[in-house]
Amino acid sequence: MALRLDETIRLALRHNRTVVGARMRRTTQKFELEVAEDRYRPRASIEASAFAERDRKSGVEASFGPSMRIPTGGRFLLRWSEPMAGRDKDAGSWELALAQPLLKGFGPEIDTAPLRVARIDEEIQLLALRDTIAGVVTSVIRAYRAVIRAGREIEISRESLARARTQLETNRSLIRAGRMAAREIVQTEAELANRELALMESRNSLESANAALIDILDIDGIPRIRASANLAVKPVRPDRGQSVETAMARRPDHLQALLRVETARIALRRAKNDLLWDLSLNAGVKRGARGRTDHSVGVTLHIPLGDRSPKLRLLRAANDLRHAKMALAESRQAIHIAVRQAVHDVVAGVRRTELSRQARELAEQKLDLEQRKLEQGLTSTFRLTTVEDDLVRAQNRELNAILGYLDALTALDRAQGTTLDRWGIEIERTGDGPGRLGP
Repeated sequence: MALRLDETIRLALRHNRTVVGARMRRTTQKFELEVAEDRYRPRASIEASAFAERDRKSGVEASFGPSMRIPTGGRFLLRWSEPMAGRDKDAGSWELALAQPLLKGFGPEIDTAPLRVARIDEEIQLLALRDTIAGVVTSVIRAYRAVIRAGREIEISRESLARARTQLETNRSLIRAGRMAAREIVQTEAELANRELALMESRNSLESANAALIDILDIDGIPRIRASANLAVKPVRPDRGQSVETAMARRPDHLQALLRVETARIALRRAKNDLLWDLSLNAGVKRGARGRTDHSVGVTLHIPLGDRSPKLRLLRAANDLRHAKMALAESRQAIHIAVRQAVHDVVAGVRRTELSRQARELAEQKLDLEQRKLEQGLTSTFRLTTVEDDLVRAQNRELNAILGYLDALTALDRAQGTTLDRWGIEIERTGDGPGRLGP
């Protein structure tokens, strides 16, 4: 199967089990947020009961009661009760009640905390999904380039083998003409065997690289992928300061660290509130059987004695906030180090590709010169073999320099958190994982 790199990434996004598993988890995560969003929506329950009393009275009663929470921490309750059988069927009743905390659990900042935490968790999970997909994309790119490297090494080995065979025929002609000693042919034949061995090893490397790429794609039935790429180098010299700013704004792990600090702050505020006494306002109106209506209002104070668990929760929350801030500081430090190294690798990679290209061109010129000298009897077969080895090494070094530079650009994208942007991959916030893959 012949695949371009963008096509290979598309296949990975559809079939890679890590990506598929992350997308499946998004279904649960999305529903968790929906449940948290129900916090201030009305809820209702229906209850039915049958009873028998000592005076042989029995009956069936049904009740219906909607309730609703409000952001101040209070709760409204409306309840209807209606006898269905046995008792006086006209003895139905209804009740409207309000319970509002005045200290512990009071205020929108405290009562909306679970909802805000759920929304932050949703953001963290989306960032985790972006990071997972970016990691898979990076792995695919590296594996794809490993296939390119192995394929190009085969080409280099074939070219070297062809030159060795041509040189063997040339040397035989020189021996027949009496211009070369017969023993020189041994060196050429040994070199030909070495070139054939190098070609076989290159083919084995291609098989291994293909297997590694197919393993990442998680696709059955594909024996081999033929990779294609333009290895022309376009020099890029990124600005380190700008790259750090981009990483701070785009890297999922850093954004997750920021959100975890916010979550820890919310938890600490709730833990401090839990230290307060439980003082509540209760008010209600009830209409019972025979049309009698009662009104009530009052306060309830609950003071726990000997319960140190709120202080323990406060201590844990304070420590969690400190740890979250430390993790954020470590994230910033890691970003500076990673981006600085990635930028350095890109800049050095540009220079490495230039020097390796010059070295390869000079090695080609040396080999051509040495071949002419051998035909004139001015050098030896051993010297020619050495120069041939130099050319093969120079070709492989140039190949490694080019692919290393491309990998450095990929690593810079990863360090900046721009891998998905680079490849036009959009994460849908609805929870289904990767969206479209751009060109």
